[in-house]
Amino acid sequence: MEDVRQLVGERVQILRKRKNLSQEELASRIGIDTKSLSRLERGLHFPSLETLDRIRMELGVELKDFFNFDDEPSAEELRDFLMRTASKADYPDLVRMADAVRLAIED
Repeated sequence: MEDVRQLVGERVQILRKRKNLSQEELASRIGIDTKSLSRLERGLHFPSLETLDRIRMELGVELKDFFNFDDEPSAEELRDFLMRTASKADYPDLVRMADAVRLAIED
C-alpha cells in the first residue's frame, strides 16, 4: 500500500493541475516556498493542517478532496501521464506503448 504522504501529495498535484496552476503560482498564493510544495507533492513530508487548508481555499476544493484516492483521472491528467511516460521511454518501450494504444483504439 502506498504511503499516505504520497497519496495526499499526488492529490494536491492533481487538484493543482486541474486549476492550471504551476507549483510556483500555488506556493506564492499560499505563502510557502516552491521547494516545500514540491516536497509535499512528492510525498516527502506531510503538510500542516494550516497549509492544507490554505491549499484547499486557493484551489476551491473541500478538505475531503485531498483524501479521495479513488477519484478517476481527468482526460488532461491521462494525457499528461502518457506524455511524461513517453518522453522517458526508450525506443523499444515506445514501440510497445504505440502497439498497446493501437490495440485499445481498434477495440
